[in-house]
Amino acid sequence: MKLRMKHIAARYTRTGIAFVAQGLLAATLVLAVEPNTRTFSAGDQVKVQGVIISRTGDVLKLRGDDEAIGTIDLTGETKIQMKRSFGRKTAMQVDALVPGLHIEAQGKGNEKGELLAEKVTFDPNSMRASRQIDTRVHPLEERTGSLEGRAGQLENRAGQMETRQGQLEGQEKQTEQQVGQVKTEADQANQGVTDVNGRVSNLDNYKEELTKTIYFRLNSTALSADDKKELDDLAQKALSEKAYVIEVAGYADTTGKAAKNQLLSDRRANVVIQYLEQNSNVEPRRILTPAAMGTSHPAADNKTPEGRKENRRVEVKVLVNQGVVAGSNASSSTASKQPGESNQQ
Repeated sequence: MKLRMKHIAARYTRTGIAFVAQGLLAATLVLAVEPNTRTFSAGDQVKVQGVIISRTGDVLKLRGDDEAIGTIDLTGETKIQMKRSFGRKTAMQVDALVPGLHIEAQGKGNEKGELLAEKVTFDPNSMRASRQIDTRVHPLEERTGSLEGRAGQLENRAGQMETRQGQLEGQEKQTEQQVGQVKTEADQANQGVTDVNGRVSNLDNYKEELTKTIYFRLNSTALSADDKKELDDLAQKALSEKAYVIEVAGYADTTGKAAKNQLLSDRRANVVIQYLEQNSNVEPRRILTPAAMGTSHPAADNKTPEGRKENRRVEVKVLVNQGVVAGSNASSSTASKQPGESNQQ
């Protein structure tokens, strides 16, 4: 009698597991909806919004707000920007475009029916939790066949229990191992969601890796040979980093009128940017919009010639995105040229 009761309990256990497996399979099939495909006419200027469901190199798969899936091609000329407060935008690198992110892409269609992106903008806070399921449709489809097989195996074992009473203990242990494996896979999937959320939340977290200061003569925007050498050195070190951007800010002393000094600080910043792009092989998308700071934030007292000499400057900073380069081991380095190291007057 005791053995018969144990047999009946085990049979109900396996039948319940089979129902659970069938339920998981049904949920997977509901998620794996056949997507619509969107194509872009060659030469047409297009603006599209949607959620990234995958990225392979410089090619994005985008599920639009109309649920159609299209292909977005990125190039070295594509501007990738993150929206910030007061209408400001921050230049980003392609590694920031992670699955699950809601973006707006602008560009022209090509001969393949894909969108050749000229500009991509996004707000990290707009990532939609409901869209995260889309990024896992493909892995779920791949697991559908495996779940079907497991469901069939569990059903067969439940039917064999009546004639295999001697193997009850072994089969129970095997079933427990399978349940543990399913739980492990679920935990791994949940960890993947946590990792994606962590990367997105750190997209606006930058670490200053390198700083150089270029000084100028009174009313001058000219770069000396030493200045160019320092900019070349900065660019070479920046190119060895991943997910970097360069921030350039120009300043002036208080000599003369404020409007003139504002314009002078802007010209100095643009001279440095032009040299980095044309002579130091820095891609334009890596350089943030130049900041003309005028006479604000003086580095020294403008009442003395020495102080004014330190205020006629451009500060160049290499910033590395910590959301993309997790656990970066690059050591911070700061190198500022002092006024006495060149011929500034």
